[in-house]
Amino acid sequence: MKHLLLTTIAVLLLVGCAKNNIKLINKGAKDWQEIEIKAGGQVFEVKKLKGGATDTLRFTSEAEDGGQVSGKLDGLAHNVEFGYFTPNLSTRHEIIFDDNGTITTVEVP
Repeated sequence: MKHLLLTTIAVLLLVGCAKNNIKLINKGAKDWQEIEIKAGGQVFEVKKLKGGATDTLRFTSEAEDGGQVSGKLDGLAHNVEFGYFTPNLSTRHEIIFDDNGTITTVEVP
């Protein structure tokens, strides 16, 4: 009986801990600078994403909100809105940076 109670408590705690994954992909050869991602009530900063590099952000949402990503390429700022984050659901996104200044976001099933 004690084992069942502990298992039930563990499951209930994990339900509220939905994780989000955001994968940053630089498909170009140029370096992106000063990347800022706002999602789930949090702000993440990446100083530089070199050409051809990838990085992954894993986090738990603290608030319900939409996402936003901004970055600089060749001194020009670019930004785009993406997704929706909530503490109760897990999401996976890919943010793709290209040499022509486009930022593409894709929700991954």
